[in-house]
Amino acid sequence: MTDKKGTIHHRSGEVAVNKHSAEKTGYHGGCHCGAVRYQINGPVDDTVMCHCNLCRKLHGHVSSYARFDRHHLDLIRDDGLRWYRLSEKTDRGFCKECGTGLFWRPVRTDHMAVMPGTLDDSANMTTAGQIFCADKGDYYPLDPAIKQLDQS
Repeated sequence: MTDKKGTIHHRSGEVAVNKHSAEKTGYHGGCHCGAVRYQINGPVDDTVMCHCNLCRKLHGHVSSYARFDRHHLDLIRDDGLRWYRLSEKTDRGFCKECGTGLFWRPVRTDHMAVMPGTLDDSANMTTAGQIFCADKGDYYPLDPAIKQLDQS
């Protein structure tokens, strides 16, 4: 649900962020080797950085996600796309050829998230928050200019 200010109110377990301010549509992106190419034909939320142990393990460092309506995703090329069932609640989409992490999707919802580093152009996108800050690695500092939450 979105209020008059554009703030999205999520169900428990999801961080609330403002919609992408420019309301840009038509994002294009893909993996490193080109075996996966996609287009998102709708607005994409500003990004949220996740410092949890699982994300750091899967990505080798902090991860970043930008939420969008899964019905707006067009897979232009999906030869390399594979989904990994991480838990009963979430899947991760990645390229089986080059290993690029591309998507995160909660099971049984209309939303999913793109890893913004896979977008061809992320101009005007900002980082709205950081989650699981209490779990961050000891080898890097948190950015105090970005909203911090100890959980999601």
